[in-house]
Amino acid sequence: MTNDCLDIFTRPHHTLAGTMWHAPEHATRLECSIESNPAPAIVCGLRDLRYVMVNRRFLALTDSADEDWLRRSMYERNILEGLANYELVKRALVNAQTIPQTRARLAMPDGTYRPVIVTGQPVTVAGQPCMLFTFTDIGAWQETERCHDQLRTSVQTAFTTSSACMMIVDPADNVVTVANESFCSLLGYSLNELSGRSTDDIDIWPSGIATGFVRTKCGQHLECVISEATILVVGKAYALWTFQDVTSRRIDERSLAAAIEATISESKWLSHAILDNMALRSAPSRDDGASGLSELTARERDVLALICEGMDDKTMARTLQVSGNTIRNHVARVYSKIGVNRRVAAAAWGRARGFDAGSNRVALLACATDALSN
Repeated sequence: MTNDCLDIFTRPHHTLAGTMWHAPEHATRLECSIESNPAPAIVCGLRDLRYVMVNRRFLALTDSADEDWLRRSMYERNILEGLANYELVKRALVNAQTIPQTRARLAMPDGTYRPVIVTGQPVTVAGQPCMLFTFTDIGAWQETERCHDQLRTSVQTAFTTSSACMMIVDPADNVVTVANESFCSLLGYSLNELSGRSTDDIDIWPSGIATGFVRTKCGQHLECVISEATILVVGKAYALWTFQDVTSRRIDERSLAAAIEATISESKWLSHAILDNMALRSAPSRDDGASGLSELTARERDVLALICEGMDDKTMARTLQVSGNTIRNHVARVYSKIGVNRRVAAAAWGRARGFDAGSNRVALLACATDALSN
């Protein structure tokens, strides 16, 4: 292979004649380009097969220094050992042509070999034909791929098992790419029923993002809060939709709002209830005496007893076998004699003075029974 390479450059017309760089600054530009190359690289002159340039990444890959390579020939340190397609590389090197990616081995200082993928590109350095070799560390590449696979697996697992309801949609045609278990469970669909179908077809896309109603497989409408984000999957943009079912929460909120509205509408009653409660709390104790009771007639005591039981005027009229007007008159006189103006206050007044509603109730029932028997 070496003799063939040397021979082609002794011929009067070789294939690199039309691609030579004669400007001196080209060598400097090439050196800067090689040094900034993110891949390990080394340049070998094709006339004498000696290395003329090397970048730091190649030195780091081979754990070596500049003097281990510069001005040394491929005979001393061969970078093309163990070629997978030796004849193809030999032919490309002889003809100063691009060497396609091929597997090789790089000798390490400790006597081991590192598997690499090498490619060659013809270049000109200081007017001399050369070959730029770049390398990919197969071990590091495989490790990177394993890390990427683990990351993809972790992300996929997190997406699949997340408690948040999510699906990934192709924004070009609104076709569901994949949905997670929580989302399938929410709508009652299986993964196969969702994947590959348009969101319009399965009627799960609400009117507008942020909030809306989503229809389940059985026809139930769920109110959801929806968020959308753009994600990249293998370089392509997709829409990630996240759904939060707030149906129960919205029902509770509406019920609370209705209760507040009802309370406000009954504010007048509420204020009266508060006043009645204050009257109860400010009612005199038993120790104040029972002077007010002495002013009540027997019938007024009966009326007060029924008031303490919580009866309204109609019920008291039926119980005492009298008319409604008579009951209203009795109630008014009771209020006047004991100094109150509300039924709750009258009941509190009677109980605070030991008015025995139970015994009075028994007496009233006995009177009513006698009246009926007669």
